[in-house]
Amino acid sequence: MALTQYPWLEEAAARLDAMRERLPNAILIHGMPGVGTFELARWFAERLLCESPKADGSPCGKCPGCRMMHANGHPDCRIVVSEFLANALDLPYTPPETSSSSKKLSREIRIHQFRALTDFLTMAPSRGGRRCVLVYPADMVRAEAAASLLKSMEEPPEECVFILAADDIDAVLPTIRSRSRLLRVGVPSKEDALAWLSAQKRLKGDPEVALAMAGGAPLNAVKDITGLTLDAKASATLRDLLARGRSLTPDSIVRGYSASMGIPAVALHLSRWCYDLLRVKSGADPHFFIREKDVLEKIAADATMKNLLSLNAAVAEMRRSAEHPLAPRQVWEGVLLVYVRALGGQV
Repeated sequence: MALTQYPWLEEAAARLDAMRERLPNAILIHGMPGVGTFELARWFAERLLCESPKADGSPCGKCPGCRMMHANGHPDCRIVVSEFLANALDLPYTPPETSSSSKKLSREIRIHQFRALTDFLTMAPSRGGRRCVLVYPADMVRAEAAASLLKSMEEPPEECVFILAADDIDAVLPTIRSRSRLLRVGVPSKEDALAWLSAQKRLKGDPEVALAMAGGAPLNAVKDITGLTLDAKASATLRDLLARGRSLTPDSIVRGYSASMGIPAVALHLSRWCYDLLRVKSGADPHFFIREKDVLEKIAADATMKNLLSLNAAVAEMRRSAEHPLAPRQVWEGVLLVYVRALGGQV
């Protein structure tokens, strides 16, 4: 139907399209990263602002409204994203007047971004139709910024809809959830995801492996914008170290570290490896490292379930503090030493 580029979103697109005649003040589209929540939100905004929609309800892609949406310059649409995602998705972002000198891009949506909407929300639509405010990721709107957003959501101007997208519905503030109509986007079936991935020229390597490593999220299998993916060399290095199990030596751990390895990405990789160790220890197939089953089974056989659970807890703690590690090299060495000990190694 309306979203032929992402076939698994067609049902959700149809449900959104059915809301057009009686639009709520706010819609919150949620699903795991990489299934297309933001893409669906953008599609719906374009659908609302299209001046000559097709018979099936999809945007025409050719009218002035569609062309301005494609250029991120429609006067009746504002896209509010974090600084990090603005950089990843090539979207406009205006830093606060008192911007810090930090080189690290913020993953949170800040209060100045919602305050900047004041003039937009008080003006009449430029094209005579509706106005849209897209917010992504809504799960990264903190309390201070949320207060400004909620004020606008509670008293929206006529013909204005807030379209929010979130990767983690549980992290969205309850006050935002309660004022929005929720729409969940599920993970596509493996067959549908692989059929789509097989047609993507941008994808390098085995589609099945890429999909597994993306946790079943096809868009992340093609291009992961989370910043939590290791490059091919770093991924191979870490996987080689982990595959050694309890035979991994402190010297190998030290030599394997590279400053280019982001600790958040390393933490996610380790978390998935531990998850698969627990799965194979329980007799199930690996979920992420589907080509490493034999290696995982051999490693898991040398460890007790109690030790694997302790290891998983240590890696989970690493992930919680990964965004702001005080000493990345020490974090790297420390967690891999914990890994070796959990498997019965002597270090």
